[in-house]
Amino acid sequence: MTMLKKRSPIFSPQLPRNDGAWSNRYSVNLPTALPLRYQIRNKKNNIHSTLKTTDMRTTLKTIAAALIMVTSLSSFASEKANPLKDVKSDMVIGSYVDAVTVGSIDLNKFLFADDFQYSNVNNNDRVGKKEYIKFLKANKGNKYDCKSSYEVLSQDGKVCVAKATMAFDNFTRVDYITLNQGKDGWKVSKVETTYP
Repeated sequence: MTMLKKRSPIFSPQLPRNDGAWSNRYSVNLPTALPLRYQIRNKKNNIHSTLKTTDMRTTLKTIAAALIMVTSLSSFASEKANPLKDVKSDMVIGSYVDAVTVGSIDLNKFLFADDFQYSNVNNNDRVGKKEYIKFLKANKGNKYDCKSSYEVLSQDGKVCVAKATMAFDNFTRVDYITLNQGKDGWKVSKVETTYP
């Protein structure tokens, strides 16, 4: 009698769970219907792998175009239009008087010329544009208790001289203002303050 050798279950062929394919210990037979959580993950992975295979040139062109648009729009937005460019000299003088007496500093950037000089005749103090704007910013919103007025003394072509008077209870301040007209409109170039 011949004896049949008993085979190890590891090497014996088994029927797979899939339709009719054979499997051994090295093959994996997954059920045909995957659980929902694996299907969703698999769907995400398929979308991700689809995005990876898009044309790289198109993506780079889109990113470059967006970058150019952002930089050009931000450069246009950073340049503010000068609201005092096309106004008459008396409007600029009024803006200066408001900056001094009411503490309105919104137009200081456009109000003064680059070579602006301020001088106080009584004590010989002299400052430039940067220091004077700093002084006005420190007094932002401070309203002087005075009556202010101004008048244009002379205007010839592109030069204007005006007188601004600020009458307080105990003293009077008089500013002689020189304006020059350039490509950016009228600008205050010199102010001399006296206390008569």
